[in-house]
Amino acid sequence: MADKLDWLNQHLVLIRYITVEDVQAKENYKIPPPLAGDFEGVSGAEEIVYKLARAEKFKEACEFLAYIAHRRAGVWWGYRCVLSLLEELKKNPVTERDIADIAADFETTVPDWAKVEMPPPVDTSELDAKIAELQAKNKELEKQLDPEIFGLVQEAVEFAFQEFKKVHGIHPVDLLKKLGEKVKQEQMVVDPKSPVFTAEAELKAKLQAVQKETVDTIKSVLPPKVPAHEKKLRDDALTASYRWVAAPDAENSQKCLDIGNECPDTPAGLLSLSAFWAYGSLMPTGDQAVPTPPGLAANGLNQVLLMCSLHKGGTRKVKERYEEYFRLGIQVLTGADNWEGTLAEKKMPHEEIAASAGIVGSAAAADKDAAGKDPASSAAEDAQEPKAESAAPENKDAAPEPDKKNAYKRWKPDGGV
Repeated sequence: MADKLDWLNQHLVLIRYITVEDVQAKENYKIPPPLAGDFEGVSGAEEIVYKLARAEKFKEACEFLAYIAHRRAGVWWGYRCVLSLLEELKKNPVTERDIADIAADFETTVPDWAKVEMPPPVDTSELDAKIAELQAKNKELEKQLDPEIFGLVQEAVEFAFQEFKKVHGIHPVDLLKKLGEKVKQEQMVVDPKSPVFTAEAELKAKLQAVQKETVDTIKSVLPPKVPAHEKKLRDDALTASYRWVAAPDAENSQKCLDIGNECPDTPAGLLSLSAFWAYGSLMPTGDQAVPTPPGLAANGLNQVLLMCSLHKGGTRKVKERYEEYFRLGIQVLTGADNWEGTLAEKKMPHEEIAASAGIVGSAAAADKDAAGKDPASSAAEDAQEPKAESAAPENKDAAPEPDKKNAYKRWKPDGGV
């Protein structure tokens, strides 16, 4: 929970629905089963938003907020969230890993507890000395014994040894000699040409071949990343989204669709598609409006927030990001943060971030007009120019045509029309 809950007790003004029932009926919103208890007995949409936030369910609060937000404000909110992610990545960029490095250093290792070590060679010199000493003492004792008695003892011992041989097939003395010879044998030498080691080498070679083939297959399917091109797509998508917020008309909606389809798997690209869906017609430049399915724009915005929250790098964790995105959403929907203050700037907000990071925005360069003017600085001049009428959707969900005098200059990527 943030130290300063500056979002508490603020009235949401840029919302399209007042009650939960309206959100369900008009946006096809389905209450998630885990949140059934939070919605029970509550009819106000704004009340649900703050109730979820107080319970620190910021992800769920953001998801519901996307459904009730005014569509133009919702896209601006998503734009602000992408900018928040870019600010994080400036501080802690993503370090990409080459696919070829994956499993390149693969080496099978045996854990210490499973290792079997050969015993060290046995040193029998001390034992031999003890045996020789005992034999010498034994002979001294034999001289002190009565020869007749000693002879009887030897006969008894030999009789016992013969009985042992009958049972086990070997004389005890011979058995001791064999054991001594066995102990004196040299330690077993490991043959490097053993079939075990040969099989190990073959297996390693096969694993390396499979790893190389896998990497080659992946690289043949996935084109190599070109950072400059990816940045251009991102900048183009953010520029298209910003232009749509400033002037949500049919032409800018079509631009959002075209640019978003080039990078739909990125937060900026999906935001551009969400702006297209937010317009209200799937055929913005056609003669007949095709209404956008209920909830499509809200779902797109939610996916933008999800992609931002799960993005690699940055300085925040998922929950911290959702808390920040919720705070940004409240600022937008209460009217504290809007796009009007940025229209007079010479750079769009995402270009400001790129400039502060020492990166030249490719979208801005491609967007300069023939006179070499920056697109953001031409907004005031365009206010004096009449705009051609564009086909607007007839359905009630379509965004209203903006005031012609305040319309932002339409973006023409790569010099296109």
